[in-house]
Amino acid sequence: MSRVMRGLFWLMSTSWPIYAAIVLGTNIVGAVAIMTFVVYFLPMPEIREFTTNFDNLLGLGFAFVIFAVIVGMAATILLFRPVWDWQRNPDNHDPNMVRNLVMRIPIYQAAVAALVWLIGIGITVAITSASDATLGLVVAVASILAGMVVVLITYLQAERMVRPVAATALARRFEDSTLEPPIKQRLYLSWIMSTGVPLLGIVLVFLAQVGGIFTDDANAILPAVIALTLTALGTGAMATAYSTMSVVDPIYELQDAINRVRRGERHVEVDIYDGSELGVLQAGFNEMMRGLHERQRLRDLFGRYVGDEVAQRAMDERPELGGEDRKVAVLFIDVIGSTTFAVNNTPERVVEELNNFFEHVVEVVHRNKGIINKFQGDAALAIFGAPLNVYDSTSLALQAARELRHELRNMELQAGIGVAAGHVVAGHIGGLDRFEYTVIGDAVNEAARLTELAKDTPGRVLTNASTLKNANETEQARWTFMKSIELRGRRRMTQLARPIRATLADRAEL
Repeated sequence: MSRVMRGLFWLMSTSWPIYAAIVLGTNIVGAVAIMTFVVYFLPMPEIREFTTNFDNLLGLGFAFVIFAVIVGMAATILLFRPVWDWQRNPDNHDPNMVRNLVMRIPIYQAAVAALVWLIGIGITVAITSASDATLGLVVAVASILAGMVVVLITYLQAERMVRPVAATALARRFEDSTLEPPIKQRLYLSWIMSTGVPLLGIVLVFLAQVGGIFTDDANAILPAVIALTLTALGTGAMATAYSTMSVVDPIYELQDAINRVRRGERHVEVDIYDGSELGVLQAGFNEMMRGLHERQRLRDLFGRYVGDEVAQRAMDERPELGGEDRKVAVLFIDVIGSTTFAVNNTPERVVEELNNFFEHVVEVVHRNKGIINKFQGDAALAIFGAPLNVYDSTSLALQAARELRHELRNMELQAGIGVAAGHVVAGHIGGLDRFEYTVIGDAVNEAARLTELAKDTPGRVLTNASTLKNANETEQARWTFMKSIELRGRRRMTQLARPIRATLADRAEL
């Protein structure tokens, strides 16, 4: 089977037949229209003499149509066969070659149409000139003008119909805006070829009348003028519609994509099918969305390590080493007997239980507007009031400690919980290449010491009197004061407090 026959078989087995039928139909209609105009609308005696033998003229026209169909399809198949092969086996072709070829299909298709028209015009002019030189000139001018209009419409139709293939070829990226004429040139050319050319035909008809080429009767050119005026209106409207859609359709698709992003959709992209500035705009939107998605993914991942609030602050402003004085509440939680548990269980089970344990911790802390500042093996440090200011951070921390007591009571791993409030330095600690957001101060140290005592205290939750006095009255009523002791590493007495036993109402609430 020859290459042309294989290409024809592939053409008939895909969506290309619709493409071929529309393009071919446009050219046939254009050829019939110009033949009808020359024979029936131009008031030229030589035309009447030439068309006396109508059967020969009809046979000539039919023969040329067959010739045009064969030449046009053969040229199209030879030009576009790499595209069809790529559609069947995308991985076996150079994507850059396919991208360039697909985006130039409208230009190549218009060139094929122009070639066929030139051949047909040459044959027709040669035959008519043999009968009369003036007649050959008139036929040549009329056919050239008609061919210009038809070639333009062929380009606009091909540009629109090839969009699905172009969208596949340009699915990943598009950087070259020279594969199709720029928008401004496309719009100007559409008006000139679809409206300006028929208007030029009207001017030439008047000049031919004045020059004596047509009959002396001035009214004889009226049908030709009316026909050209209607042609200008029809082809102008068609070309304007195609040109408008080629610009407006991508804009509407971008508008719809932007609205989807506003509604919260993340994975939004538009098809890239234009080879001009619009294609760059479409590709730019997709690149922007991929960048936003990557930024959001990094932010989500970053937030899991340092907390959403710290991640948001790092995104909004450039973090610098140093800190600021903040009044915060600190919650410290440490697993009891983690070393023994690790000895008696496999590492996989230890990790599984710790993750399950800290899942509850994270949920309770976030529910009470705190952040998990860091995990230290089997311990966690939570902060209330930094980096974002939180109203009544002390009450929220104490409430989180009480809720954790209930959340963790039935778990295999148990923990001591200590809460302390006070002034700390909150900021970025480390070096220029590696630092973290943390808090440093007496409140952190005191929370750690309270956690050690809490492990051996009923309820396993402790705070100090100064912290409790800074909470609201409702939260204070849920705690009871205990004895005063000297915490390790401190030279003053600290009065302890722990949550009272939950009432029936409290249990129902929790």
